[in-house]
Amino acid sequence: MAAKPPEVRDGTNLSIPLKLQDKNDVISDKHPEVTAKLSALDDRQKRWLIVGICLHRIILPALRQYIVPILTDLYNELILKQNIETQTYQTHLTRYAPANTDLNYEAVNNNKATYGNQRAKYDYTIKSVVDLSKLFLPTHMAPDTGFHETCDISALLGLIINTGRFPLSVSSCAENVRSGIRNPWVHCNFTEWDDVKYSHSFQLMEQLVKTLRLSSYEINEINNELREWKINGNVQIQIYD
Repeated sequence: MAAKPPEVRDGTNLSIPLKLQDKNDVISDKHPEVTAKLSALDDRQKRWLIVGICLHRIILPALRQYIVPILTDLYNELILKQNIETQTYQTHLTRYAPANTDLNYEAVNNNKATYGNQRAKYDYTIKSVVDLSKLFLPTHMAPDTGFHETCDISALLGLIINTGRFPLSVSSCAENVRSGIRNPWVHCNFTEWDDVKYSHSFQLMEQLVKTLRLSSYEINEINNELREWKINGNVQIQIYD
């Protein structure tokens, strides 16, 4: 009996994210000649699938590990300088000058859902690092409760790019991954996923990993895993066919 591909939850097991499964369903709906079996996907679709697995299974956990300590430092700094944990409508920080970013309080404390556009009624207290992260993201992209499965790759890349707390080398690579992989992957056009696109995607992911504040061992382990998927991804996905 064929193995059932599990959903991505903690990024530690070989898995196919729920979004990937949803895309497979879309493929089947739009193209009846393509069956639900992964082996029936053509080469371009398989490249897209393999890159998506790497993006969500390998890059996503690495970004979580890297981002949280840096945002924690920022949160503690703003507690000291801004009293951000007790701020009110009259005193709240509206703009984070180092990043030239207008802060978004809609997702914090369920403000938008509770008060709509009545911003004077918003609860501006920032009680956690997760609350802080919401200020730098569009409302629909903000994590619900933490930096786990509710905080997706787009949100993490956005935090690196928007907060101004990360080295230029990291934010530049994050922007390259967002524009060169994540966006084309979500807004999928399978004809784009040729050998060149496939190789370039892995190159961008490896470049991002090398800029992260991880140990040499961790960086080597992650990039070795990426290379293994790049070379043997077609074999790996057959396990779940």
